[in-house]
Amino acid sequence: MQLAKRSFNREFKIQVCEEIESKLKTQAQVIREHSLATSLISKWMREYRSDPNGCFTRREKYPVSIQDVKIKALEAALGRATYENQVLKEANALLKKVSMERRFTK
Repeated sequence: MQLAKRSFNREFKIQVCEEIESKLKTQAQVIREHSLATSLISKWMREYRSDPNGCFTRREKYPVSIQDVKIKALEAALGRATYENQVLKEANALLKKVSMERRFTK
């Protein structure tokens, strides 16, 4: 059984970080209260301290353009076609071998 992955919105993360920063609650209290991992709180605090106003906004590491998406799809299609071609060549060779064996065994 796999637990469902929880996701937290920006406001919740900021609220948790502000509670810890303003010393309203300790990190341990927040962890117990919300059943969070210590590493997750540490990660949130690092991001919050580095940029309190712009933290927890989704930023792409590498901006993805439409061309990049199309190229990726074409590369995937080419890979599938290449694989299918290889399988068909191997099947054809096997059929030829079986056919030749049947001719000489009769």
